[in-house]
Amino acid sequence: MNIIPVGGGKGGIGKSVISTNLAVGIALSGQKVVLMDGDFGASNLHALLGISHPLYGFQDLFTNDKAPDSLLIETGISNLKFISSAGDNPGSANIDSERVKKIISFIKKIDADTVILDLGPGTSFNVLDFFNISSKGIIMSSPETTSVMKTFSFIRSALFRRLSKKLKNLSALQKLVDYSKLSKNDLETYTLATLRENIKKVDETQIKKLDEIVNEFKPAIIINRVRNKKDLLAGNNLVNLAKKYLEVELNYIGYIVESDGVRESTEEMVPFLIKNPQSKPSGNLQQIIGALTNTDLHLVKEDGRIFVSKQVRLNSGWDA
Repeated sequence: MNIIPVGGGKGGIGKSVISTNLAVGIALSGQKVVLMDGDFGASNLHALLGISHPLYGFQDLFTNDKAPDSLLIETGISNLKFISSAGDNPGSANIDSERVKKIISFIKKIDADTVILDLGPGTSFNVLDFFNISSKGIIMSSPETTSVMKTFSFIRSALFRRLSKKLKNLSALQKLVDYSKLSKNDLETYTLATLRENIKKVDETQIKKLDEIVNEFKPAIIINRVRNKKDLLAGNNLVNLAKKYLEVELNYIGYIVESDGVRESTEEMVPFLIKNPQSKPSGNLQQIIGALTNTDLHLVKEDGRIFVSKQVRLNSGWDA
C-alpha cells in the first residue's frame, strides 16, 4: 500500500482541494483509494466530495465499538472511499500520543492501493508524525514568499522530527535533534551541517545513521495557484533551499494554475477533475498523478461520462 500524506506549513493554500482531486484522479486510474481527513478539529474534506454529514469519523475509534472498516464512507466515485476526521467537537483536535499511534496503526492496515492523508496546517508534533508515516509525502505551497518560507520551515521540522523519533534511544543526541527546543536564533540558522558537526562532538558513530535517515526522506513538492512563469520558480527555490540547508532531495512533481473553475467547483462541492477534466488545472493534476503512479493519464468527459486512458511508463521520476 502506498501512503501519501499531504502537508504544508501554511493554511489556505488549497491543500484539501488538491488532496481530494488527487484521490479522485488516482481512483479513476483504476487504483483502490482511500482519502482521509487528517485535520482533526477542523474537518471539512467531506464537503469537497459532496458529503454533507459523515456518519462516522476517527473519534469513533475511541468512543464507540465500531469496527474500523465501518469508518470507510462510500463517495459515489468508483474505487474511492473516504474517512472523516474527529469533526469539530470541543477537544477533538487534542489527540494524545497513544491515539496518534492507534490511528497510524489503523491507517497501515487499510485495504487499499493508495491512502491519501490530508493533514492540518502547521508543524505540531501530531501533524509531523502523521506526515512521517511515509518517506515520500507531498508538501504543498503557494508561490508567495511567505508561503515558501513556511513550507521550508515545514520541511525542516518534519526532517528534524523524523531524526528525533529514529534516534530516540540515544539520549545524548536528543537535545541536538529536538527541533522544538531550539532558541529563536538557533532556529533561523540551524542547518543539517550544523547538526552533523554537533553530533560529531557527542557520538561520531551516529553520523552514518543520520545520513541514512536524511537520504530516505524524499518528499515531493506541488505549487498551487500559479499565475505566471515567475510563480513556477517557487518550486525550484524550495528544492534549492532544501538541498543547501538540509541536504534533502525534494522532488518538484508539478503545479496547479490559478483558476476560477477550481473555486467554482469547490463551492459546488464537486471535484474539479470531475467537473471539467479537460481544464488547465485538471491537466496539471493529471501530470502530477502521472509522476506519482508512473503512468500517462488522460481524462476526457463526454455526455456526462468520464473516459480514462492510461499508459504505464517504463521508468519513474518519483522513484529517481
